[in-house]
Amino acid sequence: MNLLSVDLYQSATNPDKFLAIPAGVDPSDLTGPMVFDKDYAQITRYQEAFQFDPSEAYAGVNAAKIAADILTLKWAMYRRTSPRTPSKG
Repeated sequence: MNLLSVDLYQSATNPDKFLAIPAGVDPSDLTGPMVFDKDYAQITRYQEAFQFDPSEAYAGVNAAKIAADILTLKWAMYRRTSPRTPSKG
């Protein structure tokens, strides 16, 4: 799969939640993400024209699913997960 140029937005109410949309699309034209999760009602631009590679390993996200959602729905919601710290004991 080819690289996708996407704009990344971060939820203003939950900084672990992100929205990826095709570069240049106005997020205010989208209603889907906000219907499914109110945390996407207020977003701020995180990164513009990011070259997203669906075959790349990004920490804590399913890159193939994000790419599939962008290509079919024109947006993808995802949550950044922090690496787990091994428990001692």
